[in-house]
Amino acid sequence: MIWVAWRQQRLQLLVTTLLVVAVGAVMLYHRADAVAFMQDRGIAGCLRIGDAPCTRGAMAALSEEYRTYVSIIPMVLLCLPVLLGMFAGAPLFAREFEQGTHVFGLTQSVGRGRWWAVKLLVGGAPVALLMLILGLVGVWALKPLNHVTRGPMMTPGFETQGPVLAAYTVLAFAVGVTAGLLFRNTLAAMAITLGIYLVVLVGVGGGVRPHYFAAERITGTVAQSTGESERGGTSWIPDDAWRVGSTYYDREGREISFDPSGCDGTETIQSCLGRQGVAAQSADYHPAGRFWDFQAVESGIFLALSAGLLGLGAWSLRRRVL
Repeated sequence: MIWVAWRQQRLQLLVTTLLVVAVGAVMLYHRADAVAFMQDRGIAGCLRIGDAPCTRGAMAALSEEYRTYVSIIPMVLLCLPVLLGMFAGAPLFAREFEQGTHVFGLTQSVGRGRWWAVKLLVGGAPVALLMLILGLVGVWALKPLNHVTRGPMMTPGFETQGPVLAAYTVLAFAVGVTAGLLFRNTLAAMAITLGIYLVVLVGVGGGVRPHYFAAERITGTVAQSTGESERGGTSWIPDDAWRVGSTYYDREGREISFDPSGCDGTETIQSCLGRQGVAAQSADYHPAGRFWDFQAVESGIFLALSAGLLGLGAWSLRRRVL
């Protein structure tokens, strides 16, 4: 059974391997190029704006050089999991039902459970492993460009580095496999994979992720929160942190609203805040040091969802008439 499953999946596994290797090679090339660029300009090791030589001007030059690359590679990495789920997971069982080959496989002293498990293992495990390796390579390859990507906590940098890349792939694969078992149609399974993947990815990233851990808060006067940045210095929170909220206060310490659209283009943000009655503000943020903690929590969520979907598919296979 393992040999048969391998023969059926070997072409797509070869294509997947070549695709992952190609993306990884591009990332490694740009890492080496970025390291050389930073060494030539005396900013080697600079991850964010800070003291000399990691000045705003020097880091702006780095951003300008690699802005195009860091806008394209995350999009490629975000698309890979769902593409693998659509073209590797969705046809895994749906194609068998469409072509009727499942009848032959299940009449060769192979039970439904074994047939399902072997095909899933041979078709899915190598894909998940390749994407895990790519995600870990991405952490290392994108680190020199930490400032350009706005840090590892920000979207889409967070979603395209570390073990979550493999967890996303497992979920997309699980959706494709389960949809193929339930609907027995490859095109329908592919469409469902795309839709569910996007809904879950956006829902978790925007609605759940900010609450994995309590955000850190810093509070200060308007001058403290805007002065350094207006003078060309660093922000009052690390520029690679993920800012998740702001609160504004008047002179009596009461919360008030602030309308950025009400600012005159010729005035500074400090004067605009003061004109609208803001005397102090606080910022809630997650520092970049929480990257691996967030990765672990989100990977666990996606793997749990994947396990539930695969369980649904296994239950359906046992209950339905083939």
